Amino acid sequence: MTTLELEIIKETPTKRITLVRELDKRNIYIKKELRNYNKELWYKLQQINIRGIPRIYSIQENDGWLEIIEEYIVSETLYDYLNHHGKFSSEEAFQIINQLCDILAVLHQQTPKIIHRDIKPKNIFYDGKQVYLFDFDIAREYEEGQKRDTVYLGSKGYASPEQFGFLQTDERSDIYSLGVLYHVLLTCQLPQESEYHGYEELLIKKMIAMDPQARYQTIKEVQTKLNHLHQHHLPQENKEEKRCYTLPGFRSHKPWKMIIALICYILIAYVIVEFDVVDPMTPYDGILYRLMLIAMSIITISFATNYLSIWKYVPGIHVQNRFLRMLMIILSWLVMMFIIFILAVIIFTILM
Repeated sequence: MTTLELEIIKETPTKRITLVRELDKRNIYIKKELRNYNKELWYKLQQINIRGIPRIYSIQENDGWLEIIEEYIVSETLYDYLNHHGKFSSEEAFQIINQLCDILAVLHQQTPKIIHRDIKPKNIFYDGKQVYLFDFDIAREYEEGQKRDTVYLGSKGYASPEQFGFLQTDERSDIYSLGVLYHVLLTCQLPQESEYHGYEELLIKKMIAMDPQARYQTIKEVQTKLNHLHQHHLPQENKEEKRCYTLPGFRSHKPWKMIIALICYILIAYVIVEFDVVDPMTPYDGILYRLMLIAMSIITISFATNYLSIWKYVPGIHVQNRFLRMLMIILSWLVMMFIIFILAVIIFTILM
């Protein structure tokens, strides 16, 4: 496949990831160039037909590098989503973890089993409904009889203890990382940073046990227990829905974001309160101008922070080109501001 490079997403001495376009068509893809790789594993991933991992279109070796062309997923990562919206409700977290269990079940059923080894929010796309597990760069195939991994890789906080040389990684390593992820979705913090006491608590604790023998032994065991718990706690979900309305800046519970947001809200309130109309034409001018400022402020903040997932209502938001997506968001914001202005003019005309 002949491609044209559009944008460098990531570049290190052993990895290069770029956004590319097929020359003869307008299709957009992700191109990965890896110095360290397991070619057989990538070929196996190409053959697996499963919704939830990016489709691989071509694999080619070139001068000691492996070139991979794969599907471009137009979506935020769970990491982005957590930063923008804060923690998930129990229902949302259940849906995400359940889908990941489906994906991992297929990977673990391969011969030999495919162990991802790097399950974390930055490696999972989420479009509000569907999750996509990607970044198989440190994934490995399980080798029967091997006592420990030859290379120790993983992300701090999410990697299982055996990934640091104690034992060979297997499906229980992915279960550990999935348990950490579950805790993060519900709290926005790692297990060592906070406690969680919801109905999922014991499930998560068993998933992240230090000893692999103390964990669930297969992803199917995890999913069976997960679905059992979910069926028995559905009524509690209504209590969780309030988190959607938390103001931007306060959703992630990060102090620096909360301080900045508070300062911004105070400044906006000060401008609105102190706003003075010169030569008012009607007794209501001051009130109407302030209402217009409030409406414009709400629209601007909502579009800037994707409050209540407002971007999903923007026409063309699912186009593959990032520039076009941002342009559509800005144009939608301008349209909303224009509508507010027109409504204000109509009201002023009626009152005059």
